[in-house]
Amino acid sequence: MNKSFLSRKTSILFLLFLLALVCSGMYFADHNLIQGELIVKKKTTEKADQNQSFEMSVHYKNIKDSVIRNSFQKVWEKYEALHQYEITLVQQSIEGSTMQAQPIITPRSLFTGVKRYRINIGYHVRDEESLKLNSLSEEVLTGWFAHELGHIMDYQQHSNLQMIAYGLKYYFSDKFKRIVEHDADYIAIANGFHQEILKTKRFILGDDRISPTYKSKIRKFYLPENQVIVCSEDKELLQPYYNL
Repeated sequence: MNKSFLSRKTSILFLLFLLALVCSGMYFADHNLIQGELIVKKKTTEKADQNQSFEMSVHYKNIKDSVIRNSFQKVWEKYEALHQYEITLVQQSIEGSTMQAQPIITPRSLFTGVKRYRINIGYHVRDEESLKLNSLSEEVLTGWFAHELGHIMDYQQHSNLQMIAYGLKYYFSDKFKRIVEHDADYIAIANGFHQEILKTKRFILGDDRISPTYKSKIRKFYLPENQVIVCSEDKELLQPYYNL
């Protein structure tokens, strides 16, 4: 048998295995979310078609603190484009980060196109157990959630299949990761959260309890403070982010 044919066949099988692994991992994560507590569920009407309605919902899981809930809901209310999707906020132990926004992708959703999302949040700021999330100021929490929901605003432009490629690029490419993190900040600023984004950045970079490693990551991948200020004053720079 032709060696090039065997090589192609092996590559295809590997990609199929990788896809199955990713999907199965997302599926089991999704299964663990179905016990989430429903906090918002109501009928609303799409702007595009006044006769078509859908249910919008937000779920909390493992989140008892009202400060966290209120901060998240305050931000979610302003991201109207996300009201057509189910979003679950989950508090759990996270390594290497404080918050993570992710699509929920299952084998079924790849074919149906239904989009659902989750945001994982830790119990404390990365690497510093003394900085509990529920002890942070409302503005800092709001800025953090504005950034994470900015990610989901970005995600919802892409199909579930495209999001698998998106995730791989984010993992393997520092350049792409920087673009994605900058875009999440741009989206948050375009939705009126520039003051909160500034508060969050100044907190992370200015608090002596937060590790130098985390601060280095923020400086490397996230929008610099001066760019946040420039964008809030020059609306033309934010034009691509107003109508996502």
